[in-house]
Amino acid sequence: MIEAILWVTIPGFLLGACGMALANRRASASIARGRWLKIGVFFVIVHLVLAVAAAGQPWIEALLLVIVIAGGIELWNAWRKIPAPRPPALWPAYVLLCILVLGNAWRLPPGAFIFIFLATATCDGFSQVIGQWLGRRPLAPGLSPGKTVGGFLGGSVAGMIVAVLIRNLLQLDPWSAMAIGLLAGTAGLAGDLAASWVKRRAGIKDYSAALPGQGGFLDRFDSLLGSLAITGSILLVVL
Repeated sequence: MIEAILWVTIPGFLLGACGMALANRRASASIARGRWLKIGVFFVIVHLVLAVAAAGQPWIEALLLVIVIAGGIELWNAWRKIPAPRPPALWPAYVLLCILVLGNAWRLPPGAFIFIFLATATCDGFSQVIGQWLGRRPLAPGLSPGKTVGGFLGGSVAGMIVAVLIRNLLQLDPWSAMAIGLLAGTAGLAGDLAASWVKRRAGIKDYSAALPGQGGFLDRFDSLLGSLAITGSILLVVL
């Protein structure tokens, strides 16, 4: 299974690197180095997650447990920096998110986790690359100034294409795969914007520096948490 997935991820990262090279022609040397570091670390993270998923469901659950615990610590540090009055619904919302993420991952087969992860990561990654290259109109300037409408549309298309290519993981027809791929990308965006809202309230750029070029665990996995909670819940009903 992983060998077949690599035929999707490797060309995808090569295509993303080409887009990055085009975007970097207008960037300073320091910004370009930061972008290359980000895509390189992202490549490693994606394939480490896939290796964990290939090991089986208990390992997926263990990985997600590490992510939500580390994310909880980062969220606590950000929470303390928010001026009073702090939003009272933040912690109940995070606890509910963690319950959905861990519960859905336990009940879904590993193939479904891989499908959600890759569709979400593709949308997230290509949204940044295409946004840096062609993005003009801000998507949510008050929450995440770097996100653009063009970037998200391009990332959504890329996520749907990958969803079609890996549709056999869920035994889906192409149209259903595209629909779920689009849902995963959109749910991932919701998770990303929710995490960005907290950062803006706290006055910080990143949750931490735990992952080089990525920021913290919540910076990297906020879209996966949002998508696994929403898309995973829907897949449990329709599969």
